[in-house]
Amino acid sequence: MFDDRIDNSNERQLLSPDTDGGCLAGTPQGDAIFMTEFGHHPSVMLLIDAESGNIVGANQAASAFYRWPVEQLCSMNIREIDAPSWARNKAWTNDLATQGQGRFVSMHRRANKALQYVEVSFGTARRQNRTLLFCIVQDNSERRHFELLTAFRLRLLELAESVSTEKLLNVTLNEAERLTGSTIGFFNFISEDQAVLRHACSNTAKADNCGLARHPIAIDFSLSEDVIREKRAIIHNDHATLKHCNCTTACHLTCSRELIVPIIRKGRVMATLEIGNKPVDYDENDVRLVTAIAGVAWDIISRKYAEESEMKMQEAMQYTQKMELIGQLAGGIAHDINNVLTAVLGHADMVIEEMNSDNPFAENLQNIRDSTIRAANLIHQLLAFARKQTRLPKILELDMVLCKELPMLHELVGNQFRFKCRPGAHGARILMDPSQLDQIVTNLCANARDAIGEEGSVTIETSTVRVQQSECYTGHACQTPGDFAVIAVTDTGSGIDPNVLPHIFEPFFSTKEVGKGSGLGLSTVYGIVKQNKGYLDCQSDPGRGTRFTVYLPLFDETAGRGGQALPDGMSDLVGRKTVLLISNDPSIIQLIGRVLEKNGFGLISAPTPHEGLKLATRSEVPVDLLMTDVVMPEMNGRELAARLHLRYPEMKTLFMSAYTVEHGMQKNSPKTGTRFIRKPFKVRELTDTVRAMLG
Repeated sequence: MFDDRIDNSNERQLLSPDTDGGCLAGTPQGDAIFMTEFGHHPSVMLLIDAESGNIVGANQAASAFYRWPVEQLCSMNIREIDAPSWARNKAWTNDLATQGQGRFVSMHRRANKALQYVEVSFGTARRQNRTLLFCIVQDNSERRHFELLTAFRLRLLELAESVSTEKLLNVTLNEAERLTGSTIGFFNFISEDQAVLRHACSNTAKADNCGLARHPIAIDFSLSEDVIREKRAIIHNDHATLKHCNCTTACHLTCSRELIVPIIRKGRVMATLEIGNKPVDYDENDVRLVTAIAGVAWDIISRKYAEESEMKMQEAMQYTQKMELIGQLAGGIAHDINNVLTAVLGHADMVIEEMNSDNPFAENLQNIRDSTIRAANLIHQLLAFARKQTRLPKILELDMVLCKELPMLHELVGNQFRFKCRPGAHGARILMDPSQLDQIVTNLCANARDAIGEEGSVTIETSTVRVQQSECYTGHACQTPGDFAVIAVTDTGSGIDPNVLPHIFEPFFSTKEVGKGSGLGLSTVYGIVKQNKGYLDCQSDPGRGTRFTVYLPLFDETAGRGGQALPDGMSDLVGRKTVLLISNDPSIIQLIGRVLEKNGFGLISAPTPHEGLKLATRSEVPVDLLMTDVVMPEMNGRELAARLHLRYPEMKTLFMSAYTVEHGMQKNSPKTGTRFIRKPFKVRELTDTVRAMLG
């Protein structure tokens, strides 16, 4: 608390040459008595010539307070001590003398150049034909700091309703700098695993490279190690002890002094507030003041941070749910359309085979067939977004695969633009379907090409990165730590508007003119990356260009051998020639039945799994091949195959679906005689597959 004498000063009679000593006032004896009491009084006292402002008397308490010898104080002018004097009227000491007595608050400079809040009570006296100001100076720092902290807290509470956490931290650092005379400040959060995450800097620190860095950013733990370990404020007034001067994370402005204060809650260091470059040494007064500022701020900011974190999590969940719902809708629609396209494509193939080339309708049928294939490709993209695309993953060396695709990519981008490739994965391998990797790079390169105007460049780069847990805290695109292969495609095009950016991965969303894009390119990339447990990031600067970065998990060397497909239960064992066909689409049964019968295979068909089981049980001939949809209402294809294998152990299985192989096939599926054919398929593809399986 502040000195009680401040509150009682109105009740006490000032010790002065005119009031002390009774009838001896103004006599040599009275002056001697006054000067004796003046010199030994415990209060800080000064005698000032009102006309010139020169200090003509100072006691020992003043010497101890200002840290100058009495003799030196008596050779100084009050303007050298009173910091706000430069803004006062030149005759301000005369103005005080005219008032007779009173009090005012100010800031006084001490010998170490530090400024101290003071309250000055003054009276006047006439001695030797001049007017003297008799001043009692009291340290007002604690009361002033309390007033400032109260005002700061109210301001922060008001701001918390409308600004971000980073802005609140910035305001806190600015206040800490202002009250201590510092010129650099940073606010760091400490994670549970003791990662140090720089979340904000003061306005003056923005001239520092650390201040210009994107926040939050992980910094070297050793910079705050002593504060976190000892759980107390640390002062570095010696330049040689400043650890961050040699920091490798970013270049710094020169820092001569530093004070780091921890914010401790429930025995754990939650954050640290750093300030630096005060003109004079930091001391315990600074520690108390900055600790109070940090404590007041943290109670408000931590609530705001929790609210923002919850809001971000809710937004992320809503976005994920929205994309999942769109994916489910797209997948369901694609499944139904694929059945239709399979029937159209199959019947067209059958008619074309029977028709002479000179038939006037042959060209029309060929156009129907080609249009159906184009429609199937669009559905294939929808399934990629929905993460239900069929995939047969292989272990691929990223740079090798990319180099093989360079001629195609260069042709895709076009000769009018500069195309650069910078492979840097250095033998890194990923587990992925080669066709999906091809879709990623072609879609991203096509998107980059379309974003460029008359001239520009497209650059594709590969590398590897190890993402640390602390980076996941700071907003890294990868939400889980680990080792990733990186594919980055950068263009120098028009960039993406910030309002558009949140929607770029939604299917059918496009900023291109009508007819110049399906709106499925980036959504396809998004779906493929997610299906392969990767992450996708987009950074764009409107008017300067865009960079898409794909992170794919590196292949675990213990999981398999390079260049080989993963075991998926597919084989070419030869069986006999009776086919059990299960599909809930009559047009599919009709088409496949005609194809199989035409090629000499026996056929048993059923619209549901249960009906198929009944027919297989009653059949007089063994079932050699089960041909079934993967997704069906009563039971999925895997369950149906498992039940039939109990009766026909030598039976082969051919799954049909537009959905991914993993849907009902990868787990507990029979490990021999199983294959998969993706809808829509061509008649030739179907017959070749069945013949291969049944010999």
